[in-house]
Amino acid sequence: MELLPDNVLSNIRQHAEATRAAQQDQMEVDASNAPAFEAHLERTVQELQQRVEKQQRALAKLRASAKTPVYHVPSSDKRERLRQVRMIQKAFERMTPSEPELPEKGSILPALLATRTTQENIADAKIAIEAARTRADSTKQDLEREERNIKDANQLTASLHSRIEALRSQDQDNSTKSPTQMAKDLLASKRQRKQDYDLGCKKVREELKNFIDDRLAAMLAAEELGGPVVGEILNVNDNVLGAGFSAKGKPKQIKTSNEAQDRKRQQRIDEIWGSAAPNDGEPPNEKDAASAEMHSLLDQLYEALLGDGGTGVYVTLDRDSAAARFLVRAKVAQFHPKDARRLRLVDFGRGLDD
Repeated sequence: MELLPDNVLSNIRQHAEATRAAQQDQMEVDASNAPAFEAHLERTVQELQQRVEKQQRALAKLRASAKTPVYHVPSSDKRERLRQVRMIQKAFERMTPSEPELPEKGSILPALLATRTTQENIADAKIAIEAARTRADSTKQDLEREERNIKDANQLTASLHSRIEALRSQDQDNSTKSPTQMAKDLLASKRQRKQDYDLGCKKVREELKNFIDDRLAAMLAAEELGGPVVGEILNVNDNVLGAGFSAKGKPKQIKTSNEAQDRKRQQRIDEIWGSAAPNDGEPPNEKDAASAEMHSLLDQLYEALLGDGGTGVYVTLDRDSAAARFLVRAKVAQFHPKDARRLRLVDFGRGLDD
């Protein structure tokens, strides 16, 4: 490999030292010396323009003095293309030992080139950081998912081990018992499970009854009277139910109660709920009527599901009530696919079809 002449290396070292000094002394630009920086920038632009013009004139002169035509693309002939390559090689060999054209002292071109390179590096770094952040988020999500899976697997493993130990212990106990004693223990265990099941069902029914009476009944009555659908308004009092709702589902203005209004209110309750309204000696209100209708409907659906009704799993509805619509929206019940007047509870232990 051919070494560069000593004068070229010396010029490069001098230019590097001059550039370093310029960066320390002249190229520190802030708001106070911005005009000086702009002046340096203008001179650098002019310098570059002059160099471009100089190179263009030299190139035009070279083309004019060339004895052979200048080729802009490689020749299709192999020999001619080889000659072109050799000419290019000779041109590079002649230009390599020559002193390179470096920016003048005080030029801000090195700083501009360094700034451009720095900006490109910063942009690439930002892209890399964003990509790394995305990968980190994805990896974190994968890690959390795997941790949950491991936790579930550990819990399942612990449950299986516990069940295996219980079965082993039960098998050891049964090995020392007579068939009669084993049958008695099995019957006792089934009776205990049935008692626990009945107690749990009773507790659930009591909680369901309290939920219907305390919260759901008022919302069902509001929907039945033309108000919002159950769940849109959580707190509905008796005064709002007594005043009723407009055609747009908005509560009407509450008026002072009188005998005529009370009579009209009871007539409306009888028209909507009819025999479903409770009859305990006192005039029922809308909330009590809706509660009684929901309890009656649930009892009928439950009996039909158990087969106690004698009419299959479907219950024939007297009308399209808010209680039935709520059960369907809650996915607790479903209409018959061919008859919307028939309703059944969803049997989660079996298929949805008969």
